[in-house]
Amino acid sequence: MAGQIKKGRDKSGQYEIYMTALRDRFMTLDKAREITGKDKTASMALWRLSQHENLVRVHGGLYAAIPPERTLAEYEIDRFILADRSIKGSGAIAFHSALELHGAAYSRFTIVYFLTTHQVRPFTFQDTTYRPVLIADVFGTTTHYIDDVPVRVTDRERTFLDCIRRPDLCGGVEEYMKSFEAFILLDPDKLLSYLERYNERSLYQRAGLILESMKGRIEVPERLLTALHDEVSKNIYYLIPGKKGGGTLVKGWNVMVPRNMAEMMRSV
Repeated sequence: MAGQIKKGRDKSGQYEIYMTALRDRFMTLDKAREITGKDKTASMALWRLSQHENLVRVHGGLYAAIPPERTLAEYEIDRFILADRSIKGSGAIAFHSALELHGAAYSRFTIVYFLTTHQVRPFTFQDTTYRPVLIADVFGTTTHYIDDVPVRVTDRERTFLDCIRRPDLCGGVEEYMKSFEAFILLDPDKLLSYLERYNERSLYQRAGLILESMKGRIEVPERLLTALHDEVSKNIYYLIPGKKGGGTLVKGWNVMVPRNMAEMMRSV
């Protein structure tokens, strides 16, 4: 069990820091400084709480709270809430992790991916790796609740496009296509709006190919396919970005797909 903290005459601020951390699940060095009013006092309080396993340092100035009835060894910090707190309100859970939060992922990963507009170093905590992806701005997000705790995540439409853009962060083409089956209905207007925002010709063609190939598994309005077809250029792109050589050309979309694509589709 975590060490007992008594209110009493707590000039060190430990009690208030711990109670605040329990309420918010996490505590930052900046918040502790705000509570104590002094840098040295805040640092010492966090150190003492960590020594008694009331808090555990995750990385940098971020600490997770350990409930008084639990021990550090047995208490698992929710990985998505932790990632959200690492973002500091400047990003969102994304890629395969977004598929997991939306209940769509075919597999469970031990990596949590998140978008962030400020520099955050990758870190590992409780056998999970946290990988930030730096972006200029955030759009296409929604709020997901985990035990009444709000977590920011890319919405289904942006997640769909992000997986196609970065299959390396989503477990590959087969993984994301199996996962997309859970996205029974995507908002066509949102998809077109996000595609315009990305402004990548290749993404129109890749997204169109994937949507057309999944007709019958998910609802794909004809007007959406028509709009995507109108954006098809003479350029040929690979379904897997960066891949060169080999494959089969899907002429309607000018996309080169892996030779085992037909077999892959049958397994989805």
